[in-house]
Amino acid sequence: MQKRPTHSAISHFIATILPPKTNDVQFLYHVPRNPKYIADTARVDQVVLSVVPTPGVYEEIEFDPSASQPSTNGAILARPPRTICFIHRPFDLERRRIRRGTLVLASHTSFDEHLTVGWNMALAERLGTVGESVCVQGYKGDPERKIGIVGRADVPRGVLQHRIEQEFGGLEYLQEGASDQIQVVAIMNAFNADEVFRVLETAQQRGWADRGKLPGRHILYMTGQPRDNGLRAAGEHGMSVACVGHAAAEEWGIRYLAKRLRAAFPDLSIKEVYDEEPLAIES
Repeated sequence: MQKRPTHSAISHFIATILPPKTNDVQFLYHVPRNPKYIADTARVDQVVLSVVPTPGVYEEIEFDPSASQPSTNGAILARPPRTICFIHRPFDLERRRIRRGTLVLASHTSFDEHLTVGWNMALAERLGTVGESVCVQGYKGDPERKIGIVGRADVPRGVLQHRIEQEFGGLEYLQEGASDQIQVVAIMNAFNADEVFRVLETAQQRGWADRGKLPGRHILYMTGQPRDNGLRAAGEHGMSVACVGHAAAEEWGIRYLAKRLRAAFPDLSIKEVYDEEPLAIES
């Protein structure tokens, strides 16, 4: 029987997709508290992936005192699967509830950069917009943070809109620009007037957009959440805007990561959890 992969193997694989960053959450977010724990030998039966820790996540990773107790007929119940859990936003994780031996991995900034509507080359490929492209970099005082990709395209807006809807299950908001033909696509995980101008300036510097009236008319700006000042700025320049929604962008990343894991580790159980986020309780 083929041995299950180890904690080290799974962690290394995910880190190749989501390179850990110094200003991110700790990638090894919760390590088993066992002096005998060795990541190179700890085996994995399943990987659970979620945007946040939800009841569905705890069903998979929570300690169950009855699991190691004899049943009424004296038989020992089957042990729970050896689990690694990946969480995008782990801030509310209740560590005391985690089953012994379970490793929790986390990625917030790197996940936003690479697997939502940002510097997401995999998404750009699936949308058919990968050609000559530029990385938009620098955000909120972090000059190294990649917040988007601006690339050349040649596609009717309606065709591109259909592709986006297929990827994300719909659109939260669409603002049609001054042209039905898209020649530049910006995939951005920030949306305000400054970022709209950066996209336009990048396209102009590359010769992909002119400087005349409505210079953004052949640009489609794709992002998560619609923002009023971003929409106004895009409209002033004639840009089209497609907003997929914040949650949909994050869930796309979870689906993509699960797909990559299934391809790399076909014998593992890969579970995706898409519960609604728990509402914050005001004190």
